[in-house]
Amino acid sequence: MIVGLELHKDLVSIDPRISIFLPLKGGLVVSCQLPDGTAASTPEFIAAQAQTVIQAGAVGIRAQGLDNVKAVAKVTNVPIVGLVKRYSPSTSIFITPAIKDVLELEAAGASIVAIDATDRLRSDGVNLKNFLTQLRLETQIPLLADVDSFEAGVIAEALGCESVATTLSGYTEVTASPLPNFELLKRLANKLHVPLIAEGGYSKPEHFKLALEVGAWAVCVGTAITNPYLLTKQFLE
Repeated sequence: MIVGLELHKDLVSIDPRISIFLPLKGGLVVSCQLPDGTAASTPEFIAAQAQTVIQAGAVGIRAQGLDNVKAVAKVTNVPIVGLVKRYSPSTSIFITPAIKDVLELEAAGASIVAIDATDRLRSDGVNLKNFLTQLRLETQIPLLADVDSFEAGVIAEALGCESVATTLSGYTEVTASPLPNFELLKRLANKLHVPLIAEGGYSKPEHFKLALEVGAWAVCVGTAITNPYLLTKQFLE
């Protein structure tokens, strides 16, 4: 893991796409997402939420859905990690599953696009390697590889993804680790050379601090900050 800014500037000179990650170094990325059907799940609310957390010191926003990404892009100037969630009975991949999703997110204003980078096949039977090969014929937008395991993170970097996040640890058929998964984060931090984002169950300030100490480039927090629906359900349950 390259943890020094000066060292990372050398990487920027090789691949300018990496420069979008420099403002995230050592900071908090906030995921502004709400369950569909809730009253606050509107582009206007998501954009206001993004502005609010930026006022508090967040250095980046993760936003789901084209309309939400567009709304956030209009009112903020921090890096936006965009994604879409689409569910299909033919695949368990639901985070930005198709090339057209990536292209639409880029057009909507995303500066980074998060994709599922596990070893699972997409609905058309395409594996990650072939998906990325086809994608790079269409766009060079920086990619955040959402992974579930050490092996997936290493492969994502080798295939050219500009960053890796532990987003899917504990959420796939092959991973059942308690969250947050600091062991996975540490292993990846000691192996990867691209920015590593700690995500998945990071819900307390001490989690944020420890993740950076372990080697995360930045930490992404969602529900604990921006999801009043799930937080309320947790209290009631």
